[in-house]
Amino acid sequence: MKPLLVWGLLSCGWLATAHGETPPGATSPPAAADPTASDAAKLLAELLEPLASRPAGPQVASVDATLYARPLPLLEAVERSGDRSRRLWIAQAYWKVSAAHASVRCCTEAIERVEMIAPGGDPHDRATLDVATAAARADLADSRAQLGVAQQELVDLARLPLEDPLPWPVDRPLAGPYQTHFDAIFATRTATGRVRAIARTLPARHDALESRAAAVRAAAQAMAMAEADHAKGQRPIEAVIAAHATLVGQQREFLLATKAYNLDIAEYAMAVADLSVPDDRFVSMLIGSPIQWRQPQPAADGQGSSPGRDATMTP
Repeated sequence: MKPLLVWGLLSCGWLATAHGETPPGATSPPAAADPTASDAAKLLAELLEPLASRPAGPQVASVDATLYARPLPLLEAVERSGDRSRRLWIAQAYWKVSAAHASVRCCTEAIERVEMIAPGGDPHDRATLDVATAAARADLADSRAQLGVAQQELVDLARLPLEDPLPWPVDRPLAGPYQTHFDAIFATRTATGRVRAIARTLPARHDALESRAAAVRAAAQAMAMAEADHAKGQRPIEAVIAAHATLVGQQREFLLATKAYNLDIAEYAMAVADLSVPDDRFVSMLIGSPIQWRQPQPAADGQGSSPGRDATMTP
């Protein structure tokens, strides 16, 4: 979805909703994913889908139970705090958790890729592969630790119940172009230097996001080719490990670019929407399409889904 902002002069001032989003108060479910979405948006959608949405081994299934037990829409996170002055911090914490979830998926898949590489009979190949496997497992452990830190920050800011499972963001960050309408909005208002910088640099951040997505796709193709050649005895195992490392690095850079882009969008939206703007309208300025998800199983404590929010997600 390309979130072109539709502006209306309402009683509370200039407000924005993402083009194509369900108007506030509507109960219809979100539309299916836009087939014309940019490659960055498509890649982001893939990385944010739960691990349970694809064939997986027992180890991955055990991770799913802990990662996806508490779906949390952004609007609920903002509303639960009861303090509109915290909306920027909550939105930014939400996108940090979203990026951390995607990182866990990338690291899990990295381990699976490495374990599929055939070492052959050379002891050096086996040792080289052991290094790559241990490094991939360390990356996964680090990413899960970073996820835990980000989740706790969101729990604290949104004032979520401490007995709930840790949150899983089910609203996607934006990956398409973002039109700030800076000249119209600030024609009669004074913008800070920071707001001016965000408005000026968001197009460049989006360009970087699209280029990172292209780099991830190219790295995945290079990895597949290197692995196929290695299986035929045409490339050494070092070439496969190098291609794997390149893919891991480009995925990491893509997620960093996604996070930076959405943190800036949240800061810009907070500068545009004062505290009189309702929470649902503020949130509509920030999110892409909700993740199309299925609850794997009801949570034992009944906290698996949030009351009153099921209409925002496809069951």
